[in-house]
Amino acid sequence: MTQISSFLDKLGLTINQEKTRLASATSGFDFLGWHFRVQANGKFKCVPSVDNYKAFRQKVKTIVNCSSYGAKIKAAKLAPLIRGWKNYHRFCKMEGSRFSLWGMRLRTWKVFNKEKKLNRHQVNDLITQAFPNVSYSENKHINVAGERSPYDGDIIYWSERNSKLYDGITAKLLRKQRHSCGYCGAKFLLDERVNLHHLDGNHHNWKHKNLIVVHESCHDYIHMSK
Repeated sequence: MTQISSFLDKLGLTINQEKTRLASATSGFDFLGWHFRVQANGKFKCVPSVDNYKAFRQKVKTIVNCSSYGAKIKAAKLAPLIRGWKNYHRFCKMEGSRFSLWGMRLRTWKVFNKEKKLNRHQVNDLITQAFPNVSYSENKHINVAGERSPYDGDIIYWSERNSKLYDGITAKLLRKQRHSCGYCGAKFLLDERVNLHHLDGNHHNWKHKNLIVVHESCHDYIHMSK
């Protein structure tokens, strides 16, 4: 604890004694929505924490049980919530019906299926939309190279490393733009999200030549200026 305090003092930070505790890695501890534990065989295991899962499940239930929305609107609202949760935990152990969201999916299917205007095929399509597949790789975190530190001032290295957190079209465009914003030209850092911008303003045109990656603040400025 003394070494940690000394390190934080150099950064102008202090430990909150009321919220800080020393925990055994074999007993496990929660941090930032994850539960970390070293098993008896020495293998590291990480899963979503109980509190994180309960909070997420409550958000899903609130949308699914809302009588003000139809199934189509519910599916549209569920998709980003579930995709975001799965992406956040994509390096955890996500096996089993609990973290695969099998129970939530079944419950949602039953609610959607009660709508008389929808047939079984339409309900299945909406469920696929509401619960998008996100691949996960247990313990495949991107290791920090050597003695690197977020405080070493190497903007290029940390920008390229943080860009690896994205996948799909966003990842391809990040590599194409050399991890720089397509509007201001600055590197992407961890303190601001990356957004996709449609050059022609048509949000249905997903051709790569019509897309650039920009800072979230730059994206807001582009649309404000219009």
